[in-house]
Amino acid sequence: MAVSTLTRNLRDGELVIRDGSNPPQSLTVVLDEGDLTWTERQRTIEVKDRGSIAAGHTRKGDDESVALSFSAKWTQLLGKAADPADPLQLYEMLMFVSGCDVVSTSSPGEQETLTLEFTIVDPAGVAGERVVFEKVYRESLTMSEGDDANQIAFTGRAFQTAPSISRI
Repeated sequence: MAVSTLTRNLRDGELVIRDGSNPPQSLTVVLDEGDLTWTERQRTIEVKDRGSIAAGHTRKGDDESVALSFSAKWTQLLGKAADPADPLQLYEMLMFVSGCDVVSTSSPGEQETLTLEFTIVDPAGVAGERVVFEKVYRESLTMSEGDDANQIAFTGRAFQTAPSISRI
């Protein structure tokens, strides 16, 4: 399969959040602003020789989890929790709101986690990609009011050193 030279943008991506149910509940997030971000970090230990970097060396440090964030515009915070006939809302899924039956992807007793799957479709139809973040836990969730739209911003970590990236 050839590599595409066309730049991707927010029209080419889709973020799906899945829980640990069987079959999993899923929610597609509309990223109106196209601002999904993730950071893969490598810890390094600097061993200096009597304070000197020139005479010292480096070695690998502890593994670091992947940091990720995204924001989206929202219409409602509660849906299914208020009325089981209503669709599940982003806030409900990310907060594991009672009555929504959102199940963690982690084992019982561990921090509640979800799977985030980001699919990028190649506009040329040559080389789409899927980026999967496993065991994603929430560090913060910020709701803000705006002139054009209210926004919900998620910040969290995936309990892995790098996401799984594959061609589709």
